[in-house]
Amino acid sequence: MPRVSFFFALFLQLQNFSYFCSVKRIATPLLLALLFAAACQRADAPDPLRRSRADGLNKEAFVNRYRDPQRCIDLSLQALRFIDDSLPEYVDGQLRALNNMAFAYYQTSDRANADLALERVDKTVALRLPAMRNGDIESAIAHLTRARLLQRDCRIADSYRLLLDLEQSGVLRRKRNNMLYSYAQSEYYITTLVLNFHYRDGHEADVRTLLGEAEQVHDALQVDYAQDMALNYAMAYGWQSAGESHKALECCDENLRLLDLPGAFCLYHYANTLQMMALALKSMPGTVPPDSVLDLYDEARKVFFEYGDSYQMLGGTTSTARYALLIGDTAMAHSVLAEWMEAARSMRSPSPTGDRAAWTPFSAPKLELGLFDILLRSRFDGSPDDLRRWYRHHAELQDYIAQNEREDFALQQTLSTERRRGHWMSRTALALAVMAAALAVLAVLLWLSIKRLRREKQQLQAAKRRDVERIANVETCLSVLRHDVSPFMGYLRRPDLSPELRNEVTDQLVRTFDNIKSWTRLAVPAGLAFSATDFALQEVFDDVSRQVPQPADGVRLSFAPTALAVRGDRLLVTIMLRNLVGNALQHTSQGEVRVSSTTWLSESGEHFVDISVSDTGSGMSPEQQQELFRADRTLPEGSEHGFGLILCRYIIGRHDDLTRRGCKLWVESTPGQGTVMHCRLAQSLTT
Repeated sequence: MPRVSFFFALFLQLQNFSYFCSVKRIATPLLLALLFAAACQRADAPDPLRRSRADGLNKEAFVNRYRDPQRCIDLSLQALRFIDDSLPEYVDGQLRALNNMAFAYYQTSDRANADLALERVDKTVALRLPAMRNGDIESAIAHLTRARLLQRDCRIADSYRLLLDLEQSGVLRRKRNNMLYSYAQSEYYITTLVLNFHYRDGHEADVRTLLGEAEQVHDALQVDYAQDMALNYAMAYGWQSAGESHKALECCDENLRLLDLPGAFCLYHYANTLQMMALALKSMPGTVPPDSVLDLYDEARKVFFEYGDSYQMLGGTTSTARYALLIGDTAMAHSVLAEWMEAARSMRSPSPTGDRAAWTPFSAPKLELGLFDILLRSRFDGSPDDLRRWYRHHAELQDYIAQNEREDFALQQTLSTERRRGHWMSRTALALAVMAAALAVLAVLLWLSIKRLRREKQQLQAAKRRDVERIANVETCLSVLRHDVSPFMGYLRRPDLSPELRNEVTDQLVRTFDNIKSWTRLAVPAGLAFSATDFALQEVFDDVSRQVPQPADGVRLSFAPTALAVRGDRLLVTIMLRNLVGNALQHTSQGEVRVSSTTWLSESGEHFVDISVSDTGSGMSPEQQQELFRADRTLPEGSEHGFGLILCRYIIGRHDDLTRRGCKLWVESTPGQGTVMHCRLAQSLTT
């Protein structure tokens, strides 16, 4: 109230001031809206210190939900009273306290108070208050607790329906990275597993699929030790019901490991784990002696009695007595039953009317059916009235459970019919969609046929161009062969040729024929054999300097030393550089032919090596440069350029395709001033 009075007074002052403004009609409503919004915002914001206190109470209650349910209830009540008195707008805190309390009442078998807490959760969520942030998750958790309560009362159809509605709502498939969401997910799998493998005797077609999903989700959950152990126990029960006792024992081993961690020990989970180990070992004859299995059952029963929950006490008694009868230890069974009967007298008062309230104080029909069955089969001492009452209760429980099983069967049949109807409607809709899409498919096929014909036409044209190029290559090869071999043949016919010069001319002729061999291999589709390696460029320079003919008088050939390395085919690079240097020497009558190398970095960060062969020869015109590398050109009579440059073009093309994009061959020349042939190859950074 003081805060509202302050804002109202401030508004009046501003309103008086607005009389002096020409925009009174605009300023007054605007100021009113802004001040009201600010006041509401400040009024709705929870006090951080008070909220942290409420969260602390809820967190401590949550930690004690398994370890000490009564303390969980007390802390939840404290949190509710504190929130109601100091933070009535903190709706999420109220929901958390109510769900903690409902679960603790479930743990203590107090069905009535658990229902009251869950009803309050439903009413609060139904209000859809603006301050509520976790209403959907808290509502899902309340549904799961209610499903567990229904399971204990063997109302399996109602429990299944709740879980089905929750699964179809999609709340638990909305990925949220917080512990509350992980807790809800783990509770869903625990509740579903217990329903299918304990209360429905594993009557589920995809039991292994359910267990696989639980295992997959288990690793990603952000839960505390208690919740982790609860999910392990549910999965152990599932694997045991599915006949996988070894996997059930693995889950038990994991729980024993968790129980040894500091602050993680809990009587409830310890007893559950012992009982599950006994159940798994019981189904594995010869693994351990029967007496050891009975000791496990009895130890679990004693821990349940120490824990104090009547439901778990009854379950431990039934399991131990049943196994004692199985191995023929009737005295042990009678001792266990007597201890339970003594404890039960202090927990309830028999109804004088003999109605159902006299034998369902814990809302556990399935467990009590097992109890009466053991009492009758073990011939436990009792008066004739006790025996008649036990027989009557046994028959009533059988009828009650059978009725619920029939309801569950009817529900499953209804759901199966609905699924089949849904499948039929889906298939019908799919058939109509297919028929509707048929015309579109035909149109697409027609368009694709037209496109395919166009592509085939383009391929035929490309093949024709390749054939023309190959024919041109052969023609070029023949004409260049005549041109380049004729001088050597003329030299060899001279009678006055010295033996040294004759050997050198013969070597040159052999190298020419090697080039011709390589060139003819280019004319076939397979092309040159290519073997990419990393090699030092200086080694290629040395090979080429030994292979090219000696320069004429007045011409100097030099190779600039280099430490660079190249990625490519060393033999082909040697052939290419040898041709470039040989051409340069042929075209240079005075001056120098120089071979050098530099590095070049592309815009994309790729490293290359530029090899330059420069000469001081006659140079070339722009027209000659354009025709230099063409394979389909006709060589003029007396031309100085052979097929070596065309071979070089193919070699550099292979490197561009098979090492790194960016390899190329180009020329810079000015008539009368010489020529520079450039070759760009991929640089190796590893050699």
